[in-house]
Amino acid sequence: MQRAARDPTEEFEELRRLLLSREREQLRDLKDRLSDKERRSQDIASVLPEAVKMSRERGEQLSNALRPAVEGSIVDSIEKRPEIFVEALHPIIGPIVRKSVAESLRRLLQSFNQSLEHTFSWRGLKWRWEAVRTGRSFAEVVMLRSLVYRVEQLFLIHRETSLSLLHVTSDPTVSKDSDMVAGMLSAIQDFARDSFATGEDSALEEFRVGELQVWIVPGRHAYLAAVIRGNPPRELRPALEETIDTVHVLKGTALAAFAGDASVFESLRPELELALRAQYAETKKEGKSTRAWIVILLIAALATAWLILALRNQSRWKDFLHRLKEQPGLVVTEARKGWFGQSEVRGLRDASAPDPAGIAREAKLNPDRIDFQWNDYLALDSASVKRRFEQRFSVPDQTRVAINHGVLEITGSVPYEWLDRVRREATLIPGIKSVAETEASIVYDPELARKRFEAQFGLLDTVNAVVANGVLTLTGEASHRWLVRARAAATTLPGITSLNDRVIDLDQRAFDQSKSIIESAFVYFLTDKDDIATEGFAALSRLPDEIRRCEKSAKQIGLDVTLEIQGYADAIGTETRNADLRQRRANKVRDFLVSCGFEPAHLKPLGVEQPFTPVPGDKATPEQAQRRAAFKVVTQPATPAP
Repeated sequence: MQRAARDPTEEFEELRRLLLSREREQLRDLKDRLSDKERRSQDIASVLPEAVKMSRERGEQLSNALRPAVEGSIVDSIEKRPEIFVEALHPIIGPIVRKSVAESLRRLLQSFNQSLEHTFSWRGLKWRWEAVRTGRSFAEVVMLRSLVYRVEQLFLIHRETSLSLLHVTSDPTVSKDSDMVAGMLSAIQDFARDSFATGEDSALEEFRVGELQVWIVPGRHAYLAAVIRGNPPRELRPALEETIDTVHVLKGTALAAFAGDASVFESLRPELELALRAQYAETKKEGKSTRAWIVILLIAALATAWLILALRNQSRWKDFLHRLKEQPGLVVTEARKGWFGQSEVRGLRDASAPDPAGIAREAKLNPDRIDFQWNDYLALDSASVKRRFEQRFSVPDQTRVAINHGVLEITGSVPYEWLDRVRREATLIPGIKSVAETEASIVYDPELARKRFEAQFGLLDTVNAVVANGVLTLTGEASHRWLVRARAAATTLPGITSLNDRVIDLDQRAFDQSKSIIESAFVYFLTDKDDIATEGFAALSRLPDEIRRCEKSAKQIGLDVTLEIQGYADAIGTETRNADLRQRRANKVRDFLVSCGFEPAHLKPLGVEQPFTPVPGDKATPEQAQRRAAFKVVTQPATPAP
C-alpha cells in the first residue's frame, strides 16, 4: 500500500524538532533561570566572592564604587542605632582607653611626687635655683635629675614608602616634622646596609644623638622608631616589639595596601602612647640635720597657723554675736565661746525670726559646734511683725508692705485676690491692728474675674463669657430670668466694670414667635352667619397649643397676656346687622377657646367696624377676607403675686 504524500512544511518542522530539541530545552531552562529571581540570586552568590577577589587584584574600582554606599549605611546605622556599634567596639576600645588613662595618671602622679619630695630638701633648693637660672619649670628639673630613662617620642614609619604613619610624644609642646624624621631614619638605614653590604632584612637597631638614643624596632610592613632619654633597660625592647606586633595585627591590611593616606592609622595612637614609658631613680634619704630643721619648721608653721586660726575664729565669733543682736526677733542673753568644745548661745527667739544656724553659716562658723538654747517669745517690733506677715502671705513682686504703729500699709500694684485675703486675715496676726490700702492700685486677673462671674451666676453651656479690660462680653443664648440676673448684678463683681451683652433671650424669642403665629392666624365664617367655615376649624384647632406657649413664654419674661379676638363682616346687610354679626363671630371664637380651658378674663372678643386689610400673600377673596376673625396679643407687666 502506497503512503500518502505529506506536506513539506510539516516534514521540515518535524526535522527541526528532531535536530534542535535539546537546544530548545536549554534555551527554555535559561529563560526560566533568568526570570526566576531566587535562582538568579543563587547564581550570583556562587560567583560573587571570586569576582570580588579578582576585582581587588585588578584595582580599586570595586572598592571605590562600594565605599559611598557602605559609608552611608554605617553613618545611618550609627545615627539611628548607635548602641550596636558601642557594644561591638566596647571590648576593643574600652581596655585601650582605660590603659591609656591609667598610664597618663601614673606618670602625672610620679612627676608630682618627685617635685613634692624635693621641695623642702637642700637638693631641692639647688634644683629650684637651677630652674630659675635655666628658665625651666621646677618639676621639669626634678624629673630630669631623677630620670633613669624616658621614651619621649615614637614614630611609626612605613617601610616601603619611608613615610611617617603616626607620631606620638610625651610632651604635647614638642612639634617635629614627622615625615622629615622618617625620611632621615630610612636614609640612615639604607646607608648602613649599602656601606656594610648587609641583606635587605638587616636593619640598624639603635644609635645615639647627644643625650638621646634612637631604637628601631622593625616589622613586616612598618617599623617603630623610639626616641629615648637616659639609659633604658634591655626589657624595653620586647615591649616595643610587642607594640609593633600589635600594630600589624590591628592594621596589617591597611599597612600592606598603604597608598599615602595616613589618617587610617590615627586609631593606633592609644597603643603607641602606652609605649611612652618612663622610670625615675629612688629618692635618697637626707641627713638627720635636714630632717630636724624640717621638723622645727613644721612645728613653727603649725603654731603660726594655729594662732592665725584662733584669731580668725575669735573675729568670726564676735561678728556672729553682732549679727544675732542686730537681728529683729532674737534676744541674746548669754553667749560663751568654746575653744576646744562646743560654744553656747542662750536667749529668746520669735517664731518668725530667721534660723540662727543660717546666720552662723553667713559668719563662716559651723553651726554644729554651737549649742543653741532658745525660749519662745512674741516680738512686736515692726520688722518682726512684717516678717510674720510675709511668712503667712507671700507678697507679690509689685506689692510693697510696711508696718507703722500697728497699721499695715499696702502700696504698689496689688492683685485683688491677694488683697481680699489680706483684708480678712491680716488683723489675726499679732501686731497688726488695721489695714491701709488707699495708696494701692488693685489689679484684677481677667480669668479669675470670669470665674467669679461663673460661680455667682452658674455659667450656662449655651453662654460664653470673656473678660478683657474690665468688660464682660457675653455671647450665646440663655433664658430671660438668667439674663435679668446677669445684667443687673454682673458689674457689682470685682474686676467687671461694664457688660457687653450679646446673648439671645430664648424666652423673648419664643414669645415673639408664638405672638407672630397667633396674629397671623384667621378663622373664616360662612356668609352672613357666625358658623365657622371648614377651613376656619382647621386654623382654630391649631391655636390652643400656640396660645399656651405664648402665655408660658410671656410669664417667663414678666408679662401678662390678653388675647383680643377681632370679628369682621362683609358689607352685605345693614350696619346694625353687621355689627351684631361681627360681635357674634368674635364671641364664637372666644367660646371655643374657653372650652379648650382658657380663662375668659384673658380673652377679649371685639367686633371691628373697619374692613379687614388683607396682608400680602393672603389668598382669600375680598369678600371672604371680611368674613373672618383675627387675633391680637396684648401685653402688660405681670402683676406681682400677693
